[in-house]
Amino acid sequence: MTGPTAQASPRTWAERARRNAARAVRRPGWERDDLTMHAKAVLAAVAAWSIASWLLPVSVTTFAPFTSLLSVHGTVYRSLWQSLRYMGAVAVGVVLAAGFGSTAGIHAWSLAVLLIAALAVARLRPLGAQRLQVPVTALFAFSAGGGQLDYSLQLVAAILIGVGCGLATAVLWAPRLRHGSADEAVRSLGGEVCGLLSDIADDLRETTPDETRAQEWVDRAGRIDRLAWRARASVEDGEEAARLNPRRLVRGGHLRLPAHHAAVNVLERVGHQTQSIARGLRYAAHSDHYQALARDFLTGYAELLTDVAVAARELPVSEDADGDGEALRDRVGRARRCHDRLAARSRRTHLDAPGEWPLYGALLTDAARILDDLGTHRPAGTGAARA
Repeated sequence: MTGPTAQASPRTWAERARRNAARAVRRPGWERDDLTMHAKAVLAAVAAWSIASWLLPVSVTTFAPFTSLLSVHGTVYRSLWQSLRYMGAVAVGVVLAAGFGSTAGIHAWSLAVLLIAALAVARLRPLGAQRLQVPVTALFAFSAGGGQLDYSLQLVAAILIGVGCGLATAVLWAPRLRHGSADEAVRSLGGEVCGLLSDIADDLRETTPDETRAQEWVDRAGRIDRLAWRARASVEDGEEAARLNPRRLVRGGHLRLPAHHAAVNVLERVGHQTQSIARGLRYAAHSDHYQALARDFLTGYAELLTDVAVAARELPVSEDADGDGEALRDRVGRARRCHDRLAARSRRTHLDAPGEWPLYGALLTDAARILDDLGTHRPAGTGAARA
């Protein structure tokens, strides 16, 4: 490919790399995590190669840095777990190679039988993502070492050096405790949910929204699922970063984040109900009588959604949140009273426009379900799950 686009691509890539490096230096984030992972991998690989070159023959030296790269992961817990799986896969591969080499000899047919057996063993679930290391190790031990015990032991020694260097790097350069990132992710989700509820309320207070505006709300509500997924992943990453992390011994911190999980679950359900509200308004916009809908109901419903948004904003999103949920209960109680008044007035009022009551009932039901979700949230005691 030629032309300006092809010439600009390297410059664009270099500029993007420069910006990411600058962000990594300025503040925590995925850019710094990515840069740290690269540095940890290089350090572990160089250390493993140096030690293996000093202690072992050249024929197996490469396995040490190779193994170290497979052993270094983003968290100490994941590094240890994947290293154990890798060593299990290597042990199986070495045993198979030594067994076939010492009994059947080095032949094309014995290699074929060995690989069939290794690929069958690689289907074992406990080996996880490292399962393919069984045939790889068996192939190297068989072809390069002839299935000899001495070579197999040297290969195992190189792998142990690599795993040791990888785990040492992971422990000594343990990741930061990411509870702050989990807090930020959950608060971002809550801000999106509350912002959508407030925007719907503001529009209903001023006018009867058209189908285009209602569709915009539906689209925004649909994005809440993705934000909830990201928030949940951030919380799970924070929990994993704390497992076996030596920084917890120095600084303390939570191993489990139940309040974060509970907040994400509630906000996700509130998002679903908000999407149902938007869909109801979009569906009603198709009606020929939509503009005849009672203005007093829409104005009252706008006030109800405002109270609901404020209640959702009071949702505690972390173990360190202040208070015991009293502010949330007060806001939910106020919103329930507003809901009850609006429902009672709607039942007493003569509704002339055809199809008014089904829409009113659906909108009130969606709001009631949001209040039920917020009302059943129990922040008190969520900080008990500490380790």
